[in-house]
Amino acid sequence: MDESGQKLMTEILKELKSQNKSKKDIWDRFSTVSVFLSTVVIAALGSYFTHSFNEQQGIREYQTQLHQTKILEMQTVEKFIPHLTSDEKTKEIALLALSSLGSSEFATKFSQLSPSEGSDAAADTIMRTAVAPEQRQIQAAVQVAEKSKKEGWAYIGHFSGEKWKTRYFDIKIDASPESLVGKELSVREQTGALNVREGMPTFTGSFQSIIGALKPGSKVMVLKVDEWLSSGYMWAKITYGR
Repeated sequence: MDESGQKLMTEILKELKSQNKSKKDIWDRFSTVSVFLSTVVIAALGSYFTHSFNEQQGIREYQTQLHQTKILEMQTVEKFIPHLTSDEKTKEIALLALSSLGSSEFATKFSQLSPSEGSDAAADTIMRTAVAPEQRQIQAAVQVAEKSKKEGWAYIGHFSGEKWKTRYFDIKIDASPESLVGKELSVREQTGALNVREGMPTFTGSFQSIIGALKPGSKVMVLKVDEWLSSGYMWAKITYGR
């Protein structure tokens, strides 16, 4: 091989070595990146499964707590049964006590299924004052004066025998519930503060959260009037505030 051939061969070998080194660098970099990406993916999957497990665990704990609460409620109701078959005043006190202990749902259903002077009086008070189970204390956001108009539901009173047995707005004693729709009503002075809720009680007697309160003399516009389970306990969907 002459001098020019040797020179060409040397150049080719240099080029091949350079290419091999370049490929090695690429594979080294790829290997490093692969390890990094694998670590990130494994960490992300670990975080996802941990979050999923914690979420499921939280649901299970909530369901267990709810079940235990129901058992305690049943045990409480059992202790009050003798008082619920006593005289009317004792029955009223017993139902109000059950409501204050967190059994408003039972107390209102009992009153609806077993109407009497005592149970009616208790149910009327519960309709006006009960706190929703998930709302142990009235939030700071609940104000008696509102800066803008809002919608909610308020308890009007107990309508029976073509007249109002109790009424918490300034309405005539013989005014029909339907005649109140579209009218502006004022909270009676005798009523005190009147709660405004997200909705009227459910079919089971569970109460909705309190979202506001109306001072005596506060004016509302009645949008709709509904009766709770043919019981005579009347609720109004209202707009209130400035």
